[in-house]
Amino acid sequence: MAYFLPTKIVFGEKTFLKIFYELKERKVKKPLLVCGKHFTSTMHFKELKKNLKGMEVFSRIEANPSTASVDKAAEMMNEKSCDAVIGIGGGSVLDAAKVVACMKNFSGSCESLYEKIRVKEKVPFFALPTTSGSGSEATKYSVLTRSSGMKETLKDDLFYPEAAIVDPELTYSMPASVTAATGIDAFCQAVEAYWAATSMPETDEFAEAAIKLSFKTLPKVVNAPDKSSRHDMALASLTTARAFSNTGTTACHTLSYAFTKYYGLVHGFAVALTIPSFLEFYSESTEKCLAICGFFGVNTIGEGKQKILGLMREVGAPTRLREIGCKKKDLQKIIELSLADKLGNPRNHSAEDLEKIFEKIF
Repeated sequence: MAYFLPTKIVFGEKTFLKIFYELKERKVKKPLLVCGKHFTSTMHFKELKKNLKGMEVFSRIEANPSTASVDKAAEMMNEKSCDAVIGIGGGSVLDAAKVVACMKNFSGSCESLYEKIRVKEKVPFFALPTTSGSGSEATKYSVLTRSSGMKETLKDDLFYPEAAIVDPELTYSMPASVTAATGIDAFCQAVEAYWAATSMPETDEFAEAAIKLSFKTLPKVVNAPDKSSRHDMALASLTTARAFSNTGTTACHTLSYAFTKYYGLVHGFAVALTIPSFLEFYSESTEKCLAICGFFGVNTIGEGKQKILGLMREVGAPTRLREIGCKKKDLQKIIELSLADKLGNPRNHSAEDLEKIFEKIF
């Protein structure tokens, strides 16, 4: 399978202003801005309002965005006859916005897209991340919370943005807690892309670079951020996206949804919780796990696990199930939600495998 990423990438400080050029190039007259409430109080929002007189605004996207919110945003887009969607925010906003852009003149709920992707008409979608982690600005994936309360992924090449404008200045105001949770997500996605069975030379190159850069940068950007570390973490996140946009993720993401559903654990920390364990589990199937340890400057799987655990502790991520409120009696329901195998898993896991992993990290 050939490497594929159709999104135009624009990276660097002050590149936020490039959005006006991108809109003009595509003759956009009335975009819908999809964002969170916080963004509407920023100088960047005022800049958009001043220059885009026809812009409509939907600012009610929540963390772990729901299909209901996507439907409401799409309803606004259609009622106001918007001809493009601009998503500015973290992964939740971008995940929601990319689906909205595919619902032009769409009747019904986006819930139906889980049965089959039926896109009648798509408007151009432009992604501008305000966090460094999800990588949603350069992927075909959208993770939404369904009416059942469970997070599930939609994926289609139609979800790729026309352009991703990654301006590190948009991340400067991120609090440490958000910086940590999103940054560890970028690190985990890079690790998963590297060991994925679906990897290829191009994704390996991006994933290796992202693992090294995020591992080095994350403690600094969480505990003592400056312009340089904000720049490097934004670059690490984008580089990660360029890897897992093609590989997808692995079991650590599958398991994370249960931790978020049952304990409210933020996505990045939920994924990281099992990364050290799967480094060991997958090492029996692929030599890439040992190569990952080499990126941290160590030579064994055990040492690699300790390096990852050390990184998690430095940024305040939980490393034990009991730390998130999990009880031993909960393990069975978590296992039941976590048995689905992903295409990228280098080794399939059974209920017994998960039970052993959970016992070790309880």
